[in-house]
Amino acid sequence: MFTETTIDPDPRQPARQSCAFPTVTKPTLMGFFSLNQERQYDASAAQLKYLTLPRDSSLTELRLDLNEGFETHHPKPDSAQEERIDMLLTFIRRSSDPRQLWIPQENGQLRLKHNFVCFRGLLRLLACTPYEWKTPWIVQAIRYRGTIYLCEKATPEKEQSVRNETEQQKRFCYYGFKFEQHILTEEPAVEPDTSAPVRLGEEFCAMFDTTLAGHRLLYGAEMDGIVTDRPLDRERVSVDELRRCEFVEVKVKRRETAQRQVDNFYRFKTKNWWCQSFLVNVQRLVVGLRDDAGIVREITNVRLNDLCRQSARYWSPAVCMDFCADLLSEMVRVLGRTDSSRKVYQFEYDARQCRRVRYRVLEGESFLPDWYTKYVEEMQPKWKD
Repeated sequence: MFTETTIDPDPRQPARQSCAFPTVTKPTLMGFFSLNQERQYDASAAQLKYLTLPRDSSLTELRLDLNEGFETHHPKPDSAQEERIDMLLTFIRRSSDPRQLWIPQENGQLRLKHNFVCFRGLLRLLACTPYEWKTPWIVQAIRYRGTIYLCEKATPEKEQSVRNETEQQKRFCYYGFKFEQHILTEEPAVEPDTSAPVRLGEEFCAMFDTTLAGHRLLYGAEMDGIVTDRPLDRERVSVDELRRCEFVEVKVKRRETAQRQVDNFYRFKTKNWWCQSFLVNVQRLVVGLRDDAGIVREITNVRLNDLCRQSARYWSPAVCMDFCADLLSEMVRVLGRTDSSRKVYQFEYDARQCRRVRYRVLEGESFLPDWYTKYVEEMQPKWKD
């Protein structure tokens, strides 16, 4: 049985159109971790990459073949589908200084400083809903010891889409990873090794802290690379060192040949690019422009503010972030003072069935693993004072 909320994402509503940009603090890097191809957790920056653009030719006269290695690349292991938010919870459990994350309450018990824990991708999904109202989603929420943990659940439509993915669709997805291999290197200012198989399971993930409309958020985000001429000791680099580095987002897209294609790019793509970058304070996107054969002919830099300005006809960043803030506030209201690691509130949006966000309560479908709740409970007495 569903309960309907008052949250309607329709951007045509006068209240949405006239909304101000919600109060948000600058995202702050809190920590990081790496994952290898087998998705093993590593508390270091082992998977951090450096932006290294081609030097021997103009960035407008390139020929980077994104098809190379498609037949031999290593996809993510099947186990990645079952991770849920386990890697974020592992980061919390393995924190070298828990006092950076936990605060005592009046009763002496501990709670996270953050109202929400999730992945950046989930926040992007919610924020873009007003302009992607045909795309249904499911988000599960658990309020445990004062913090709401959020986890996306695949819709039946998404599961079917994955099962029916064509070879061409897989190749288009691969293009983005192959382009990264061309311009992101293990050491700064060295030639990339594009003959090595592309490993989709490898990942450098950064943890960010921000406050959106009064809600303090802790979220993880896969980061593409940094800009620096000085190599870092990736096994020992500190958070403070990485805070001083410039992170960049790497994208690849088809070079438009008609105005309709340009319009579609700004209408359907750029809001996702903007949300991704805004949530991690990335101001620069490095974009490879490919042709229909998968050959990158040009690399261009796009500033985040320019991307937003050029997209103004098609979507509003204020509408995106205001809707995200509204939905988080509604989750706080719905979950109330619930405190259970086993009680799941499942929020769903499907415009074909209801124009508002709905939710239902599930028992026994927790995505918080026992090892995490055991850790939280066992640490409580140590910090009672």
